[in-house]
Amino acid sequence: MHLTREEESALNGESGIAIQTAMGLLIDVGEFYDADRLIPIESTHISGVSYLTGGDGLVDILDFFVEKGARTKVYSTLNPSGMDRDNWKNHFIDLNFATKQFRILRNFEAMGVSTTCSCTPYDFGHILTKGQHVAWAESSAITFANSFFGARTNKEDSLTVLSASITGKTINYGFHLSENRIPNVLVNNESNLKEYADYSILGEIVGKEFNHLPFKFGAIPLFKGIKSPRPFEMKGLGAALASFGTHLFHIENITPEIELYNNLKHSDFQEEITVTDDMIEEMYENFKPPVDSQIAVIGCPNASYEEILEVVELTKGKKVLPNKEFWLFTNRAQRALAESSNIIEELQERGIKILVDTCPEVTPYDKSRFSSVLTNSVKAQHYISAPSLNNIPTYILPIRRIVEVMFE
Repeated sequence: MHLTREEESALNGESGIAIQTAMGLLIDVGEFYDADRLIPIESTHISGVSYLTGGDGLVDILDFFVEKGARTKVYSTLNPSGMDRDNWKNHFIDLNFATKQFRILRNFEAMGVSTTCSCTPYDFGHILTKGQHVAWAESSAITFANSFFGARTNKEDSLTVLSASITGKTINYGFHLSENRIPNVLVNNESNLKEYADYSILGEIVGKEFNHLPFKFGAIPLFKGIKSPRPFEMKGLGAALASFGTHLFHIENITPEIELYNNLKHSDFQEEITVTDDMIEEMYENFKPPVDSQIAVIGCPNASYEEILEVVELTKGKKVLPNKEFWLFTNRAQRALAESSNIIEELQERGIKILVDTCPEVTPYDKSRFSSVLTNSVKAQHYISAPSLNNIPTYILPIRRIVEVMFE
């Protein structure tokens, strides 16, 4: 890799151990990918925040960087932690977990990171522009950044994105290059997409169809036949696709990088699939709960104000059933919008718990209380049930069906 004098100086330790360590990690990864150089970035979104996923190793790494004086060089936001900072006791979080989680957050604050604690940083005004180079982690945020905004980021992990934040640089390969952003699979959508869960299921079908193929940077679908998706529905589609390693998609005449596919011929696509209503319904059937779940969770990725309004409408005149839990995960920015309309109090009166700072995947569940989980998100289903996370059976229903089974 070609390094500038400034980068060589940082690698030699002339700017301190923290920057030297971060620069060395980026260069090692860059050499693995045969990258030619590092490039400046304008922002980062940092993952590796929950004590559930990072454990004591995460605490030790952050302690090291803080002790060595690490500071972020670019605007940096933070992914969900493992708990709601204000109400962790009400969500069955034990004291040891909470103590470690607060220590993690204090370390990020000490480095200058904005502790937004959300997988939807764009809800906090962390807005990107087409062609802008950034370093984002968290799979759904990466996919949204690349696809909805047309910004440019690879799939960063917790260490590379932290290093990018400290150095203000990332590696010039993959999705930072236009030639790697051209769609390689064609998706003809003939299904009648009505709600968030439908888009999430569509992402499951497409992601599963192509994730085994040897694309260097994953499948990059071009969707035809999707007419007017709302941003949160595109978020759900991207989150499901990301569960299968797809971190960039295009929707014909919707997403901004039209020049990358406008002149493609049918023969330019390596694979093709047509998705119908029957395929969507079959997938719902596969995910249908065979048992009675004690808890339902929505907000993966974190629910927008529009999604919160949908819950308000669907639960009018209803109350969560006794011995059931309905948790709505959002972020502090969207909760503030809802509070300004007195919506939060209204939802709480119906027995709905509102959680911020965390998400359905990275918060621990009390298995003595909950033996299975209901959700409207493919991504949540994948990760809540993962052995490496909560390892709880998780099932998918559209939100209207969840309300039918969880409310009286």
